[in-house]
Amino acid sequence: MLVSISVRKILSTLIRYLSSSSTTGSKVDIKAQTSEKVTKINFLDGDFAKKGQVICELDSGQRRANFKKAEIDYNSTKELNKKGLASQSALVTAETVYETARIELERTNIKAPFSGFVEQLAKKGQLLQNGQVCASIISLSPLKIVGNVSEVLVAMIKPNQNAEIEFISGEKFNTKVSFISSAADIKTRTFKVEAELDNKDLNIKDGLTGELVIFTDPVKAHFVPTSAFLLGDEGNVALATVIDGAVNIVNVEILIDTVQGAWITGIPNKTDIIVGGQGFVKQDEEVISRYK
Repeated sequence: MLVSISVRKILSTLIRYLSSSSTTGSKVDIKAQTSEKVTKINFLDGDFAKKGQVICELDSGQRRANFKKAEIDYNSTKELNKKGLASQSALVTAETVYETARIELERTNIKAPFSGFVEQLAKKGQLLQNGQVCASIISLSPLKIVGNVSEVLVAMIKPNQNAEIEFISGEKFNTKVSFISSAADIKTRTFKVEAELDNKDLNIKDGLTGELVIFTDPVKAHFVPTSAFLLGDEGNVALATVIDGAVNIVNVEILIDTVQGAWITGIPNKTDIIVGGQGFVKQDEEVISRYK
């Protein structure tokens, strides 16, 4: 005898979507833009550097000399141009050489692009090639929280929605959604969602894991035991329902999956669902329901 139940429980509160998430500061590798030997490192691993401070100093001897010469030539050409003794073309050329020399000299001072903690510093005396890393810098304020949501739920999430991050330590903090990816990950078919957490005291470290709870608009949903689910014709999650004594296979969407069951949408408010023997019935087959 097939058994069905009438599922009437409606989720009337705000849905909470939980997703595995990780926090990550803005970590950036600071790379050399020229090739020279490191003459000085101004910080130790783990030190805090402010935006604009010089992290690595490279040998600037030849570049400084080139800059001084270019500066003198440029100033001299400007004066001659004012007196009509140097052409505009000569002035432009001198200015170009001067600006090139200035930029090359500036590249010997590798600066912090933003305030943060420096790690993986190069060594004094090391030859840094163009593109090699002088140091890594991590910003912990604001702290970026990254999670992933399914393609079923992504439409329910909007920027500035209230959210809550609970770290593995048990600490909870309120935050807001700051970014929703426009494209799904090819492998997981999930969308990246980000939130930012004010971390001015820098107590929360980079790389912690936890759960991101996003508060969405209220949605009516049914709570169904996972044992009742079927695989639909197109690979969708389905339920075998009973309407006027006949089987009706309906595709549904899972909003929240738990150990006890799942909150789903896609069926009327009052629906009879077959929860025993549903794998043995077919569409439009007549059945006798017995309620639990």
